[in-house]
Amino acid sequence: MKTRLVSTPIFILSFISLITACFGGIGLLFSAVALYSVYQKTNQAKQNPSGFTGSLETMKIAKIAALISLAVNLFYFGYAAIWIYENGFQSFQERWLNMLFLR
Repeated sequence: MKTRLVSTPIFILSFISLITACFGGIGLLFSAVALYSVYQKTNQAKQNPSGFTGSLETMKIAKIAALISLAVNLFYFGYAAIWIYENGFQSFQERWLNMLFLR
């Protein structure tokens, strides 16, 4: 019985990661899970190529999407850390709440 390589969950995790990047880099969790899933599935497919159906090219594109979302999240996490260091957490919290229109 052949297992199908499905890349849709990885693309969904990468997209969610990009959306949640603006919340101080919370999307790092989603992009890390997506990258782990990509590496796990591609390693299994490379070890047993006759046991899998699907395209490894699609998995490569999913890996690129996960890496891009990881890079965006790392950038925003660093930006948020620098903002908190320079202005304080209270200022960051007020700015964040203003962005969400809660104040």
